[in-house]
Amino acid sequence: MDAIWIIFLFAIGACVGSFMNVVIYRVPRGESIVFPGSHCPSCGKLIKWYDNIPLISWLALGAKCRFCKCGISPRYILIELATAVMVAGLYICYYVLRVRDDAGDFMDTWPTFTAHACLLCGLLVCAAVDIELWIVPLEVCWLVSIVGVAVSTISPNHDWMPPVAAPTGAMCLAAGVGLIISLILQKYGILQQSFLDADDKPVNSPTKREADTDAQPQKKSGKQKAAPPQVAMSASHGVSPRIEVLREVLFLMPATVLAIAAYYLVTKSPAVASAWNNIAASESGSFGLHVNGFLTALCGYLIGGLWIWGTRIFGTLAFNKEAMGLGDVHIMAAVGATVGWLVPSVAFFVAPLFGLLWALYLLVRRNQRELPYGPWLAAGTLVVMLFYDRVNEFVSVYKQLMMP
Repeated sequence: MDAIWIIFLFAIGACVGSFMNVVIYRVPRGESIVFPGSHCPSCGKLIKWYDNIPLISWLALGAKCRFCKCGISPRYILIELATAVMVAGLYICYYVLRVRDDAGDFMDTWPTFTAHACLLCGLLVCAAVDIELWIVPLEVCWLVSIVGVAVSTISPNHDWMPPVAAPTGAMCLAAGVGLIISLILQKYGILQQSFLDADDKPVNSPTKREADTDAQPQKKSGKQKAAPPQVAMSASHGVSPRIEVLREVLFLMPATVLAIAAYYLVTKSPAVASAWNNIAASESGSFGLHVNGFLTALCGYLIGGLWIWGTRIFGTLAFNKEAMGLGDVHIMAAVGATVGWLVPSVAFFVAPLFGLLWALYLLVRRNQRELPYGPWLAAGTLVVMLFYDRVNEFVSVYKQLMMP
């Protein structure tokens, strides 16, 4: 039976990878992922269904458009193959190799597996776009977060995502309400986005940043597009990073104040604590299980994002230069919403190890000052997911702080 599932998931993964190629190309450019249908970016001809079969068509066409003979980037087949291997490999790791002792039977835990596979696909999309264009498609992060929260709420699996303590759940719910309030205030102009007035490129930049180059047909030259020498906002962009990041601190104030208030009420007021425990405790019946599943995902979302956002705020205040991007905040928030607070917390410290190795390589080969960090966050997340049991044992002492 395992062989059947592996073949099926490999095929599904290849099809999903084909769609992911559309997302990778169109979403960063503001194009619809539905209309028009798949077409050659060079001649504009619609691609026939038999020329759009994952893995097979690229090889059959010799990596060229059937009509204009323009080269088709190898990225397409690589994304399809990587997605197929990733989805099928995740099944093998969980249910054949049993890298997680609590994986259980696939038919019982398939919703959680689907959420995890969706997360890995989303991370691959974000990594590919970040490498190519130095941006993170936030829509992908939002979709992954929604799937993670929905699965944890509808089909809570506390063997995979341990429930959070009642005070922690109350704080996270209050913080979530605070973020919604901040978004509303921002929408109506009461709060201003950070770096909104920054110039797109340094004021005294000697060269203009290359933009949207990949929208053009693939060139025969084998040279790789150079990464921009400076991506992070600094004083040379016409703004004060320290002042701008304080806008983000102000944005987080409603969430912070409400979280503190919720913690005080749940821990200091017996009546409030009793009422909250009756609602949110995982032992309080079916309804409580679903509520706790929602709170677990919400807690992961907030803690995952907070690791990056906190580093961004303190780093920017310390060095007067934008430290890490907000896109990375959304990536780790999506990770936490899908696999719980522990994975992004550990991946946050694992990712720099991958980034450091790559930085040393770039220092020698490309003289590049900055790195897109999204791919290393994705790599760190994958490693922690696969070695979750070992990581869980290692941090078991600290985990008790979050458990009931």
